[in-house]
Amino acid sequence: MTQPKLREQAGHGVQQLIDWAVRQELSDIPIEVRQQGLMVIADDLAAMLSAESEPQVMNYQTALVASGPVGQASVIRRDRAKLAPLQAALANALSASWNELDEGYRRAVCHAGLYTLPILLAISESEKIAFSEVLRASVLAYEVTARFAKTWRFSALTIHPHALFNAVGAAAAVGFLRRLPAAQMRHAICNASTLGVVGPYSQAVRGSLIRNAWAAAGIFNGLQAIDWAIAGVTSLSETPHDVYHETLHSQAHIEDLTQDLGTDWAVSSGYHKINACCQYAHSSIEAMREILDKHPELQGGSGVAQIELQTHHLGMTLTDKEPVTTLGAKFSMPHALAASLVYGHGGAQAFSTQSMQDERVARLRRNVAMRLVDEELAWPHDRPAFVTLVTVDGQRYSANCLSARGGPDRPFTDDELWQKIDALSCASAPGLLEAMRALHALCARSTKDTQWAITWHAVVDQMFQPSA
Repeated sequence: MTQPKLREQAGHGVQQLIDWAVRQELSDIPIEVRQQGLMVIADDLAAMLSAESEPQVMNYQTALVASGPVGQASVIRRDRAKLAPLQAALANALSASWNELDEGYRRAVCHAGLYTLPILLAISESEKIAFSEVLRASVLAYEVTARFAKTWRFSALTIHPHALFNAVGAAAAVGFLRRLPAAQMRHAICNASTLGVVGPYSQAVRGSLIRNAWAAAGIFNGLQAIDWAIAGVTSLSETPHDVYHETLHSQAHIEDLTQDLGTDWAVSSGYHKINACCQYAHSSIEAMREILDKHPELQGGSGVAQIELQTHHLGMTLTDKEPVTTLGAKFSMPHALAASLVYGHGGAQAFSTQSMQDERVARLRRNVAMRLVDEELAWPHDRPAFVTLVTVDGQRYSANCLSARGGPDRPFTDDELWQKIDALSCASAPGLLEAMRALHALCARSTKDTQWAITWHAVVDQMFQPSA
């Protein structure tokens, strides 16, 4: 197909996607999709709370609270400081990204919930918007953001998706919440596609903490993209294609903009994390856990001379054996393998500052040998891990994981996710679990049920109340 023809097809696809999305009501969204959308909200709120004691997060949030302005939107942390929506969204976007415990999209490299929810929830709380509108906007914004990421995919990870799609997610979230007409929505989202920041993927692998701020940075540009569209400062329906394909040289899968609209919902292809690190390492941690379940005497790693790993091409980007920040540890396959061998899990402890300084972990990191799988496998087995532990006396213990748990092919149970959410939230927001479970049940009811009118402000009040 010629480039002009492909550009024309892309523009038509963008228009069709957004025209469809603005017509959707909550009643058009299936029950299971509503419930998955609620789970994304609950998971990302818990991720925010997980980082409230991180020094850099505390420093930034303290500065925001000190400078104001005071408002009606909560910083999601123990003291529930109140700020104007923009400032609260910036605070919450930074913390949601920090510990790698937020939800992500499995069919492309994208964390659509992270890009859409901080500003959507801050505005909704401040303006006392009904939960019905919050859930509708969040599911539709996730849909558009994830389809953009799936349509324009990159064979090599050069620009991090938090930088590339952050403004698109923020604009989509606020636009759907405001119920902008289709033409303004198209212009706002296409405007936003030109406003991503140049955030190199390498910064995550090298532990540069600015990576954790990119989702927050996109909020500014997403809001401006809407204001400009309303004022008549507009772009073209094919502008996203010009940005992602013609300028940044992505692959273009234009059919993914509109294929199975209304039947294959993007939020249903999300993944949730129990391991506090880049999802590319999760299959390796699962394979390690399988070895330790069968041979618990190996835990701690004192008898292990080498860890051998065959993994996928995305996993092969995580090669740092001497990470210098906790982010670097979360994007280090050697650290993930070494720490999960020492501690027996991939939770927050395994990626803490203490784990980085643990001599047992450091020794094992230096003795990880990585190589690419002999053959790349098709989705959902496109992120496999084949792990072998070689002991000091030459014994070999092996296991593999073709697809980590948490995605649509091997989902966690609701109970497992509720346990994770409760563990991260109970100390600071003791009512969060109960509030989220009540909304999860509400998602199965008729959209005419009067309980849908509960405001997001009231829900946040419940989150910070002591549990019954």
